[in-house]
Amino acid sequence: MKVLINRTDAIGDTILTLPMARMIKEKFPDAQVFFMVSKKTADIFRYYPDVDGIMVMDVNETWIKRFFKTLKLFIKNKFDTYLFVGGSHIPSYSAWICRVRYRGGLRSKWQTFFFLNKSVRQKRSIVEMHETDYNLNLLKPLGINFHYKNGYKYKPVFTMDKNDSKNAIELFEAEVKDSSVIFRREIIFIHPGMTGHTLNWSATNYARLVVCIERQWPEKYLFVLSHTQADMKYVRKFRNFLDDEKFDFLKNRIYYFDGGVKGLSNYVTVLDNASLFIGPSTGNTHMANALGVPLVAIYSPIKVQSAMRWGPYHRDSCKCRVVVPDVVCGEQYECAGERCIYYKCMAKIEVDDVFQEVRKIFDEKSNVKTEGEEK
Repeated sequence: MKVLINRTDAIGDTILTLPMARMIKEKFPDAQVFFMVSKKTADIFRYYPDVDGIMVMDVNETWIKRFFKTLKLFIKNKFDTYLFVGGSHIPSYSAWICRVRYRGGLRSKWQTFFFLNKSVRQKRSIVEMHETDYNLNLLKPLGINFHYKNGYKYKPVFTMDKNDSKNAIELFEAEVKDSSVIFRREIIFIHPGMTGHTLNWSATNYARLVVCIERQWPEKYLFVLSHTQADMKYVRKFRNFLDDEKFDFLKNRIYYFDGGVKGLSNYVTVLDNASLFIGPSTGNTHMANALGVPLVAIYSPIKVQSAMRWGPYHRDSCKCRVVVPDVVCGEQYECAGERCIYYKCMAKIEVDDVFQEVRKIFDEKSNVKTEGEEK
């Protein structure tokens, strides 16, 4: 059995699709599972052993060039099973042309009705389960039945090489020191940015949170402001807030880390050394979760953006806390703006609300460490 899973979109979406590979191999031990992915997500697969290989689609190429490249891959690899989960429909078209016997996955847009023969209709906007659970339920026509109570068995887990992680943090330490920031082995990642229309907490609140943590635990942590060029508007607001002279005690405590400079692989190996990750509904949050890094995630109350569907899949309360505005949101797809009585609901999440979740994470870590020492 040779399977190709098409997930040619965002990093977070791709991570939440990875458990499909593990579940397929559990049912069919001899199966080979490949992914068709976007260029920006390719590096995460080196940390996930259940995938046998990847094929990269470059969205910057013309449609016709991508089509012929994909068609050649199908002809060469002779897949007998194809699964569309999200992204480009070019692989679906290629699978149809090559007469791949089993063409399944998510039935949504017209292309899937035409090109797929074993697809599953799902109304994901109803948000009855997590995105990963939806993905795993696409395997039912293959005779693979999933129950959400067994989800913990399939959670995305990145397997890191200890030497890679050690080398990455040593290089990172040198970079931090070169920028005149004091390096600490205890690292807190703050990632305030995101793309898309999902509601986010304000960048100034992320900055206020850093102030609270530093005042509670002076000179203990290195704060890493994680971002890419697409997040610069959040970075500017974060820096502008802290430019006040009353926050001079943080001048050499925060390192601004552009994850796009050295690429995703470098970012993941550095993140693996973090003591805590704080961020919104973004792929970085799912990376931290897959690495087992303790995290506090901040989510919108809008139904299709909710933590129920898009939150960290593995919700160990000792390592993962999710914060959502305390409002009753009646919106399903997008914010109603000023028509909503809870307009600007994300501002209802107080800095202290998130800070208390941070404290709980550190208290849990401290308790676990104490118990280990007693033994």
